[in-house]
Amino acid sequence: MDKPAKVRDSAASEGETAMRLRGLPGLDVDAGLAFVGNSADVYVRLLKRFVQLHEIDVHQMIAHAEDEDRATLQKLAHSIKGGAATLGLSGLAGLAKQLEEAAGGEAAPARLVELARALEADHAALSRHLMQASLTNSAEQRA
Repeated sequence: MDKPAKVRDSAASEGETAMRLRGLPGLDVDAGLAFVGNSADVYVRLLKRFVQLHEIDVHQMIAHAEDEDRATLQKLAHSIKGGAATLGLSGLAGLAKQLEEAAGGEAAPARLVELARALEADHAALSRHLMQASLTNSAEQRA
């Protein structure tokens, strides 16, 4: 029995979104797809959920870095690092790892702020790319 058209269209749209993300610096789509059994639909939903879950965290990280709240900064960076690595977000995972290590070490406060801002910028770029890919797919489906 065939899936209803709406479900099939949604899965096709998410597949197109995943394909549009290929080549994005710091994103290994193949690694992320492998984690979810090559389901583009699930992968894109998880990427969107990751962006939503860490929206506030990436902004708070800058404040924690400026306040030199190293323990909280280290915990947030660790959390982001794990989720990002699982989803093939190698750029974000790498920045989160650097920030986690810097917060746990003797890094200068300016370095903590620099890394937190870089992580926030990468998160924002991912959010924009996901939104743009989804909007492009929606526009193409209506045409």
